[in-house]
Amino acid sequence: MNTPALSAFASAILLSLSLPVSAAYVRGELVWKCDFTPEEAARYGVAGRSLDATGRGAEYDARGGAAGDGVLRFRSPAQDYEIKVSVQPGAPLAGTLLVEADVRGIGIGDGVRPWNGAKVMMPFTPPGGETQYPQMPNENGSFDWKTWSMVRDFGQPAKGPSLVVGLEFAAGEFEVDAVRIYGVREIPDAEVVPPAVNEVAARIPRGPYARGGANPAARRGTMVGYRMEEDDVATLASWGANLIRLQIGGPAMVEAATTDAWFVALSNRLDWCGGVMDRCARHGIKVVLDLHVGPGCAVSKNAANLLPKDYLGHAYDPADLVRAWRIIASRFRDHPATYGYDLLNEPSVDPETWRSICRKVIAAIREIDPATPCVVQIPSVTDKARYRLDEPNVIYSPHFYSPNELTHCGVGGANTIRWSYPGYINGVWWDKEQLRVALKPWIEFQRAHPDAPILVGEFSCILWSKGADRWIRDCIELFEEYGWSWCYHAYREWPAWDVEYTHDPDWSIGAWVKAESDTARKRELLKGLSRNPRH
Repeated sequence: MNTPALSAFASAILLSLSLPVSAAYVRGELVWKCDFTPEEAARYGVAGRSLDATGRGAEYDARGGAAGDGVLRFRSPAQDYEIKVSVQPGAPLAGTLLVEADVRGIGIGDGVRPWNGAKVMMPFTPPGGETQYPQMPNENGSFDWKTWSMVRDFGQPAKGPSLVVGLEFAAGEFEVDAVRIYGVREIPDAEVVPPAVNEVAARIPRGPYARGGANPAARRGTMVGYRMEEDDVATLASWGANLIRLQIGGPAMVEAATTDAWFVALSNRLDWCGGVMDRCARHGIKVVLDLHVGPGCAVSKNAANLLPKDYLGHAYDPADLVRAWRIIASRFRDHPATYGYDLLNEPSVDPETWRSICRKVIAAIREIDPATPCVVQIPSVTDKARYRLDEPNVIYSPHFYSPNELTHCGVGGANTIRWSYPGYINGVWWDKEQLRVALKPWIEFQRAHPDAPILVGEFSCILWSKGADRWIRDCIELFEEYGWSWCYHAYREWPAWDVEYTHDPDWSIGAWVKAESDTARKRELLKGLSRNPRH
């Protein structure tokens, strides 16, 4: 929507025709709305907001917005500032709701953490549970007025939901013109009409193997966890895998109360890894050693390593991480299965700090092992080309779970809306071309640095999501088109990711069963692995 008038007109048409805004839902009854008019700004306590002397903060502009009738504006010149405004709708908000927000962004930068940045969020607390923080998928950069949307099942909350908008630990300017909350009603999938073309995807350059062929240097395999005995490795090899990403982690490392205890747990884990690597060597499978749990890191519920950051009180000292990699490299530098050293799984820290840490760790590894590639994950950045390390023999590694509402449906007891793929998810039509859009930062990185290999270290879709097999197929086709190596998440780890499992019709967590024949997800994985050369 390029103009305010068109935005308002299009919203009215969508409402009157009940066009699909999700895979299975359309707008129902309007429950609450706020256009941030002067009267509403006064009602919700935001009318007097203004920027501070440095030009940052939240301000209310009575003549701003798409229609000139009032807007909330957030500005920050740096990444170290948090500006949020909370509004209590004062309406009964329960059950499945569709939330829409009309927003505009100017030069919004990356947030410190993946969930930071421009924010439209509705925190709530379920009865007897922990507070949840669902928020709309945000975006960076500059964009004209557009509508973000989110569908969420709030149940019968004990507290909330409230509306929180703002700019969190990210630089730029963010405006919120209106928020609307609707009930929803389901429609049959047959009535869902996809858009004619994805204009953003059409502008993304195709990959070097778009017309066929394969990158001869690419490897294909899986992430693995805690079950890799001889028969497991032999089976994976029979599937065609020639690479695994092996977790150096486990409960003892997560729960270690002291640094000494962590290093004892690391030593025990490396003993186990050594046996797995011996078996992989016998079956022609190479291994990326993944430090899944880092020393001094808080491991979040989604497996990310949360490195302390200045705004949390102190910066991360990489000395123990350097020590750990000296131990790992010394042990496995000459092992025939060693393929790469993945420095830290999903580091959640600002990119500049991560670059500094990586340089120190890589320098320590190179003193011991100058030949084995280091695998570096670049966390939560859009312009990934800015953060390439000036280091040789480095593999760059994204993890891909977009859209999270589909791939992680039900994980952690939240996000329980059952989306379909391909289909509308939070107002966006997700198919192979939208996956290409989601991968655009890595495609741009590859074009800027064609000599930098890319390994997709993890990608997966939870087994009960409708169309999970199609999602896996589309991902693999895109990785192949751009010549990237990849590891599916995960082989014989948690059953919900395991392609050998299916699920009970009620799709509840724990209601999975070992499939008697190949699942559709497994068939797509096997098809992808068949691209590896046979030895």
